[in-house]
Amino acid sequence: MKIIDLSYVIENGMPTCGTPWHENVNIKHLGFLDVVGRNTHALTMGSHTGTHMDAPYHFIEGGRTIEYTPLEVVCGEIQVVDFTHIGPNGTVKLEDVKKLKVTERMLFRFDWFKTWKTTEFYKSFPYFEEDAVDYLIEGGVKLMAMDTPSPDYGGNIQSKEDSPNHKKLLKKDIVIVEYLTNTDQLDLTKKHRIIALPLKFKNCDGSPSRVIMEEY
Repeated sequence: MKIIDLSYVIENGMPTCGTPWHENVNIKHLGFLDVVGRNTHALTMGSHTGTHMDAPYHFIEGGRTIEYTPLEVVCGEIQVVDFTHIGPNGTVKLEDVKKLKVTERMLFRFDWFKTWKTTEFYKSFPYFEEDAVDYLIEGGVKLMAMDTPSPDYGGNIQSKEDSPNHKKLLKKDIVIVEYLTNTDQLDLTKKHRIIALPLKFKNCDGSPSRVIMEEY
């Protein structure tokens, strides 16, 4: 069995969510070994920093918060879908997902992580058309993971058309995992198990998450 880490390193200066209100990462040294006998740090970051998981409360008033994430959903066998042929500003269409067997957990690989820390990462990532997401929901998906910033078109933030796919998925209590990296290391001929664990923040809309894959 091979273990593949799909999580970004959280560090000062990293891209954060692409929105002006999201907290920048600040990792600051507090205690020093030569002064107090131990190293400690203060950590400041937003709930959608780096590789992270969305809880329904992110978009749904009264929705489930991150500490109630069902662990049986975020750990288990997962289907890896190769959408690397869908390039910048491309869309996943209904006809694309109709070719798939919809499973409980699905990871969509675009290899978009290769644009990390460039202006392209938030500017022109591929996304899902709404009827494609409807098809996945109807098929029984419970976890959608991807190596892009979002399943939605990124140009409608705070407009009437903002994030319809997020709202559809989260209203159905479907877990969304975003900002995966290293997806090009996944062997599509092998089987995979995902372990995606958010931090257990109380009453929070999401959390940075450590996401690994077991490949066998």
